[in-house]
Amino acid sequence: MKKIASSLVILWFLSISLIQAANIDYKATAFNMYINGKMPQWEILINKISKDPEWQNYDCQLETLTYYYGLVGHLLDKKRKDDAERVLANALALANQMYKQTPNDALLLGLMANLTGYQIALSPIKAATLAKGMMSKAKKSISLNPNDPYVNILYSNILFYMPSMFGGDKDKALAGYQKALKYMESHDGYIKNNWMYIQLLTTIGLVEEKNENYIEAEKMYQKVLQLQPNYGHVKNIVYPRLMKKMKS
Repeated sequence: MKKIASSLVILWFLSISLIQAANIDYKATAFNMYINGKMPQWEILINKISKDPEWQNYDCQLETLTYYYGLVGHLLDKKRKDDAERVLANALALANQMYKQTPNDALLLGLMANLTGYQIALSPIKAATLAKGMMSKAKKSISLNPNDPYVNILYSNILFYMPSMFGGDKDKALAGYQKALKYMESHDGYIKNNWMYIQLLTTIGLVEEKNENYIEAEKMYQKVLQLQPNYGHVKNIVYPRLMKKMKS
């Protein structure tokens, strides 16, 4: 047991050392952490990025914001509320700073809408004051760039989780996810080292599973495992769960 614990500690410090190394490929590093179940270490990666002078331009900050978006969502899924609130505060600070410069960037607006959704998830009472602004940004984002896959993913998130009485629509959400997937798979540059592509496949699978469209869900999960056979979330949790449902 002590040897196992020691090995885990060594692996932890090795991963931190790799993050701290010069000339790091942030996108590939974030992707590998995502696949290997190490998303909490994204916070270390984000801190590294924030100190990298070559990553202070607008496009790099926008990518950093996508890491914040992914990390907060993960922390919420794991019920780590305090950590989620802390990371979300940093994400909102960066997003608001960027918004002052470019208030009409579709991807930024989509990310901000989702960050607001996280605020509501952490404190549902805030829905009364935040939901309208969230929907406004989400709708503006999709109107500005209706074909962008990331914008479609983010807009679909809002539609999926928002109650129907406030504008939510699960059918439109699924259509938006599928539109994003079709675009990604028919254009270069969206597949390699892209955690949002793997997450999108998984999300579509989860939505189809929830709708009891088990064959379609199976197709999505199998595609994930063909691409990333060691992705533990699908390999060990959602795919085995689906198999049990299909056999019952």
